[in-house]
Amino acid sequence: MIRNALAICLFFLTAVSSVDAQAFNGWRGNGTGLWPDSKVPLEWSRIPRGVIADLRAQADRPDAKAPADRALPLEKGIVREWLIAGPFAVKDTVVDFKSSVHPDEAALQPSAGDKAGAATWTKLAATIDDPFAFGPAEPPWTDLAAPLGGYQRNQVAYVHTYLYSPKGGTVRAVLEHGHGLKAWLNGKEVYGAPDRGEGMGVYYSLSRVELSIYDLHASPRFELALAPGWNRLLLRVGTFNKDGWKDQRFLLRLMDLPTVSYETRNIAWMTELPHRSNATPIVVGDRLFVMSEPDELICLDKHNGKVLWSARANYYEALTPAERDANPAYKAKIDPLIAELQKEKDFIARQKLRTRIHRTLVEIDADRFAWKADGHFEGHFGIVGFTTPTPVSDGKHVYAWVGNGVAACYDLDGKRRWILRVPAKELSYASSPALADGTLAVFLHKLYGLDAATGAIRWQQPKININNGAVLAATIAGVPVFVSQRGHIVRAADGKLLHKEDNPSGDTGWAPSVILGDIVYQPNYGVNHLNVLDFAGVTGNNWTPKRTTIEVKTGPLPDGKRRDRWTAGSPLVVDGIAYMVDIYGTFYAVDLKEKQTLYSQQTELRGLFHYNALPFAASPTLIGKHIVIQNNQGTALVLEPGRAFKPVATNRLATQIDRYWPLPAQETTGYSPPVADGDRMYIRGERHLYCIGTK
Repeated sequence: MIRNALAICLFFLTAVSSVDAQAFNGWRGNGTGLWPDSKVPLEWSRIPRGVIADLRAQADRPDAKAPADRALPLEKGIVREWLIAGPFAVKDTVVDFKSSVHPDEAALQPSAGDKAGAATWTKLAATIDDPFAFGPAEPPWTDLAAPLGGYQRNQVAYVHTYLYSPKGGTVRAVLEHGHGLKAWLNGKEVYGAPDRGEGMGVYYSLSRVELSIYDLHASPRFELALAPGWNRLLLRVGTFNKDGWKDQRFLLRLMDLPTVSYETRNIAWMTELPHRSNATPIVVGDRLFVMSEPDELICLDKHNGKVLWSARANYYEALTPAERDANPAYKAKIDPLIAELQKEKDFIARQKLRTRIHRTLVEIDADRFAWKADGHFEGHFGIVGFTTPTPVSDGKHVYAWVGNGVAACYDLDGKRRWILRVPAKELSYASSPALADGTLAVFLHKLYGLDAATGAIRWQQPKININNGAVLAATIAGVPVFVSQRGHIVRAADGKLLHKEDNPSGDTGWAPSVILGDIVYQPNYGVNHLNVLDFAGVTGNNWTPKRTTIEVKTGPLPDGKRRDRWTAGSPLVVDGIAYMVDIYGTFYAVDLKEKQTLYSQQTELRGLFHYNALPFAASPTLIGKHIVIQNNQGTALVLEPGRAFKPVATNRLATQIDRYWPLPAQETTGYSPPVADGDRMYIRGERHLYCIGTK
């Protein structure tokens, strides 16, 4: 292991944030996550000054003498505690929707144990997001049928809570309901719909709307003008009036209005982008490059965040001039829609336009334009998307690889040099590309080597048939190579497989390796194992590394259960210690020389977990002398490297998104790691790119 320590020391003597490093790997910004020369401030924030932060709720009627802080704060916008009364039978829940079920129902002010006709008000805990439930497909519906004794057709129930707002103000409610629902605030009706009200339903919808399989339908929304002090919120929730859906449930999230003001610290600028992306920003000279769903490469001025140009890499753009001219429908039907999309700023309108464009293309030529993918890919598209791959640059050009199978090269002013659609029978999860020895490596069911100058396919390597996260480029033992996520090594010049790890065919994890000198640090089965592969001194066409496998100690989660500790983030190796974070927010430090787990620490940062959301996804990053890890709810933890867990700062970017579905209003961040550049750092959020630094 002495060789390992020497390699690490030598690596730190190099300029890891230079353009040369970027030329090889866009993954993590420079392939390693090491930015030791950064002078970025340790603290930054963007905190809304609206109503939600101070809003509390309780089930029982408040006591004027009791302090309001005994009431519960909201959980990601969800009221956690209600009273329920029912069931009440009606003749027809739709026909009788406007009729009162309980005398003077709007004036109800219940406490637990009070009577509501023949029913009794009892406490009901709302369903909230579980940060430790692995990828649920159902959102946190609050079910009323079970506590009422089961589902019955044509029945209603009341649920009630008391909201406390110190200063009052208006909030927005975004909700879904299984059938009819009516809402009153302080006795005034603020919403009513006699039938089913759903825009999302399940988390699959996130994926299928973006793939144009479903139309985008916004969930019901209404506003609540809260008075200072205590407020009464009453819901009446019904069942279906005929055979059909058998549920009596609702999902309600409260959020600040989009006009909410913010208090900020150490944010030099922020730029709104068209859509989300998991790709890491990369810095090339005085320019920044980021991706945006479903296929857009965006160039910004790194000094002020101004968008300089953008380009799209998709099936339509990959058509040759002759192919476009051969079918007049492209010019007549597609080009006007694209022109409209380029002008449109509204998010929902943009999404609907993208759906129209895709469906029109499929009508013109289904064989060429229809998505070909299995249901698993379709269901998870809402998190992986097409723009998970980070672009790469050689300092003069920027290369984009999009998960739809299209690669493109542009000069730094946005002029396209070439574009290529890589042939494939169907789509798969996309990986970041890599650049080495004049070859751009991209993965789509197998590894392709493209000529970086022309886009022509130089070689194919079908033995690399599984890859997640990224392909990495490196010079190992003096040879330019590509390293797959599973640790296989391919020569960049000709695609020759130099080393193949003995991996089973099943899922062994999602995280790419990190390469320092001739050593590959490869996570396996999440954070459970770390393989250290030393290729120093290998020669010829078949490489056999000196192998060390370190078993990482894990334990139960805070809920007491044991689960697989998967990770999407690569290790961070600093001074002989490997740092990793799993999807549940447990942070690990492993001594590479002693082959021991120094600690595994639950960070207490609670992200959002569902079928299309990971609480922790980004790789740990060294920014100056400190480590930064992020969850997907805008929070970043700053830590001291070393043999003990030492947090020094907690930072939050709490931008509130104007949601059209009942998802947390908090902007998602943390699917890609931060990238440092001198005294500034760039963080990609769901809708914004943030520049962290002093003004």
